[in-house]
Amino acid sequence: MQEVTARDMFRGIFWNALDSYRGLARFKSVERRIVFENEGIIKDAVAECSKNGMPIAGISIHQGSFELMHRILCRYSEHVHLITDSVGDTAFREVLRELRSDPHLTEYHPEETGRLIRELFRTKGILAMVYDQGKNTKGNTVELFGRQTTLYLRLIQKINRMGAGIVTFRTWTEMRGSPSRDSNRPEGSIVIRFESYYPPKYDEIVAGKAASQAGESPLVKDIARETERWIAEHPDQWSWNYHQNFVV
Repeated sequence: MQEVTARDMFRGIFWNALDSYRGLARFKSVERRIVFENEGIIKDAVAECSKNGMPIAGISIHQGSFELMHRILCRYSEHVHLITDSVGDTAFREVLRELRSDPHLTEYHPEETGRLIRELFRTKGILAMVYDQGKNTKGNTVELFGRQTTLYLRLIQKINRMGAGIVTFRTWTEMRGSPSRDSNRPEGSIVIRFESYYPPKYDEIVAGKAASQAGESPLVKDIARETERWIAEHPDQWSWNYHQNFVV
């Protein structure tokens, strides 16, 4: 773990939000700063699942300029299905919806999960979602840094059992003075890094069918371990109270 102050946290949230909205508005000054790592992971996943007539999910957490991530997925599919949660007032949500809009993107509320799943498997597209914070859905209890908390992975478990592959990815910005900055990167680089591919029916592959049906989920456990590492590596850029569902 790194020593991170409240000032580091709020600076990260402010600048990453600004980059997110400018990036969604297609500012070239932001697009030029984006650096991709491990693109082969998602390209291979899309190709493999497409060959089998199945979709994939691209999932991440509220870290870095996370609003750019669903737009990034439009590079790899003409059908990206974004699930979002309510934040802010009606006017703010309308502004976000307009900024997020893309010819290849359809946005859903958590109450529309049934329609989302049908469209996802019909189009063989990509589900885009963040899974670390939420209000309007039931989550999975996991342990992060020795404490019980919640990750919202039930939808991901369901579609994986139905035959969808899962790709985890994340973003962070190399900021001046940030304790997590990589000195080998230019200041201001927005890194989009694809991390892991979990093939369809991952729980059955790892734990066996009986364990999977009993509720044990290696998928949830392994994604939780990834999440813990991501937060530890860039704690100053994790929007830890994005939905105001963590209390002292």
